[in-house]
This record gives sequence, structure tokens and C-alpha cells, in this order.
Amino acid sequence: MAEVLVVDDDPDIRGMLAFLMEDEGHHVRVAVDGEAGLRALLEYPPDCLIVDVMMPNLDGLGLLKARKQQGLAAQARVVILTCKTGERDYVRGWELGADEYLTKPFDPDDVVKRVAELLATPPTDLAVHREAELQKAELLDRLESAFRR
Repeated sequence: MAEVLVVDDDPDIRGMLAFLMEDEGHHVRVAVDGEAGLRALLEYPPDCLIVDVMMPNLDGLGLLKARKQQGLAAQARVVILTCKTGERDYVRGWELGADEYLTKPFDPDDVVKRVAELLATPPTDLAVHREAELQKAELLDRLESAFRR
């Protein structure tokens, strides 16, 4: 199966996601924050990266930015799993290469399903999906900003 890297500062979430992914037959590595996640990307590129946004030291978006700048694990599918739900957050995630953006609290079965779907989707299809989601999030961000004024 696939190599999955889970990056989250919450030990309960890390443990649950590791259990779920291992139960699906995947090999799982975990990292406690973005810095540890970056080291793990340097050691061995995963097939899928599940990353929280709000973490100490280097946050999830910082990890994705460093990943992109350094060309690390370019083919890895990226799932952002966070409680941040503002349109600006979505825009930033899609810009940094997210293939899926799931919010906490989350349905564990949904995470398993989405990871399986992402791993089965060709990279070109993921790029088209990411661009469509980015455009949608940018539009919603502009609308959100306009209504706040």
C-alpha cells in the first residue's frame, strides 16, 4: 500500500489517524510538528501527507511552503486537516498544494475514504481539481471580504 505521513501536534489525532491508515494497510510515519514533518519529508517522501495547520514551531502551511520551495515529495497527495475554516485559509491551502481540505471535527471514515480516492487519482486530475478549488476559494474570499465592509 502507500506510505502516509501524519503531521499533527495532537497525540490523540496522530494516534487515531495512524491506526486508521495502518488498518487500511498503509505504512504510517508520524511527526509532532512542521519541523519534524519537514525532516521526515527529507528522509523519505511519502505517497500521502496528512497535515494539521495550527502547530507549534513550524505550522502546517509553513511545512507545505517549505515542501513546495524545496521540491520535496512533489507527487505526494496532501490532505489538510484543520479547524481553520476561513476562505483565506482555504485559498492558502490550495495555493500550497493541498489536494483535500478537511475540517475538524472530522469523520474518521471520511478521512480514510478521501485518502483512498486521492491515492487512486492521477496527478493531472488532482491538479485540475486543485485549480478549480483555488478559484472557488478565491471568489468566496472576495465575497467574504466585501460583505465584511
